[in-house]
Amino acid sequence: MQSFASIRDFIFPRSVGVSVPAERLTFWILIAALLYQAVLCAIHTNVHAISTAGVVFSEFVIYLLCMVVLSKSIRLELVALAALAAAYLFLLAIMRNQLDPKGFRDVMIPILFYGLGRQIGDIKYADRLLKLAALLVLAFGFMEWFFLDFYSRIFNIFSYYVNQGGLAAGSNWAKDSVLGLNGMRPEGIGRTILPALLGSHRISSIFLEPVSLGNFAVILAAWGLAKPREEIKDMLFFLLAAAVMIVMSDSRYGMITVALLIVLRCSPLARSRNSWLIALPLLSALMLLLIGAFFGGGYSDSFIGRLYASGRVLLNLDAGMLLGLDGYNTTFGDMGYPSLLTRLGLPLCFLLWCPFWMLKMEDQRGDRFRTYITLYISLILCVSGTSLFALKTAGILWFLVGCAVSKATDSSSFPAGSATRPAGKTKE
Repeated sequence: MQSFASIRDFIFPRSVGVSVPAERLTFWILIAALLYQAVLCAIHTNVHAISTAGVVFSEFVIYLLCMVVLSKSIRLELVALAALAAAYLFLLAIMRNQLDPKGFRDVMIPILFYGLGRQIGDIKYADRLLKLAALLVLAFGFMEWFFLDFYSRIFNIFSYYVNQGGLAAGSNWAKDSVLGLNGMRPEGIGRTILPALLGSHRISSIFLEPVSLGNFAVILAAWGLAKPREEIKDMLFFLLAAAVMIVMSDSRYGMITVALLIVLRCSPLARSRNSWLIALPLLSALMLLLIGAFFGGGYSDSFIGRLYASGRVLLNLDAGMLLGLDGYNTTFGDMGYPSLLTRLGLPLCFLLWCPFWMLKMEDQRGDRFRTYITLYISLILCVSGTSLFALKTAGILWFLVGCAVSKATDSSSFPAGSATRPAGKTKE
């Protein structure tokens, strides 16, 4: 019975002081956010075709369940931030003469999942949940590695994305492959990591695309490296899992970013609050502008070539695009900063970024994690257009941020329907 209880507690992590129904629902919300694309792809492949409407409906159900959990204890700062963001997006819609649902969706993910982490989670809860997610991702990754034909019979990824309008039916250059376009490295480019072992195949696991697997690996590494030295075993588990996922996905971004995270952890900067890093996205954008202005090599499917393309587009953004008034419906591909600025606008980006750095973290672990996530966000926007807001990785990322925030002086929530704060609570 004791061993069964241990297995149950690992599969269903417990959080101190939280009701079991809310805890269980939060667990399934996070698992659904991680797996929903894989489940929909399996249904599309073996049962019935899934269109964009099916994906939108699935995400809507996940967001609705988040709101159900959060409604049990209304958090004032979340309501205020959501109201300000919604007001600005509606103002943009009026000035554009068109509503952009994706902008609302992209802003909703950090707010909802941060709220879940703040209300339900704690460090131990997050550890067990993240270990379970890592083992699940690795299991499907090894299945794709060693049993590709079986994996392809379950997940026809190319057909799934074609049916959603993301790919053209005849655009798959890899003959007889049902993987996504980025699931295979084209000839002439090849894998960067262990090409002799894995050939041109880039593993996607449950994420259906290797980019998201590499991003998830960076999140794992950031969480592990944020831990104190006393938890060295857990740190090594997350780092080893991240390393395996980076090799599987051949993620150049993941390899570079995790290397920088390790350097940052080992440097004296890791012992400071690193408040100067609030400007890191600005510094990254300035780097892109310099590369776009002075790099003479032109665009190529290399790391520096993609930075050059982003820099050139940034140089051509006018005031209307920076404010989110123009260009919001332009497809920028892998150019994250142009996509973010034109869709949300510079004022809203600033409004969302500053509260992130105003959060009071539980301890140095939280401060380090915020620093590492700042590096993750700043660099991913250099080489990827939309993956920062992909629910399958963004949901668990912002849940972890909420878990790392201090609960000791938490007084910004009160039961739904209550007219006043509970007695004994003081304002932060």
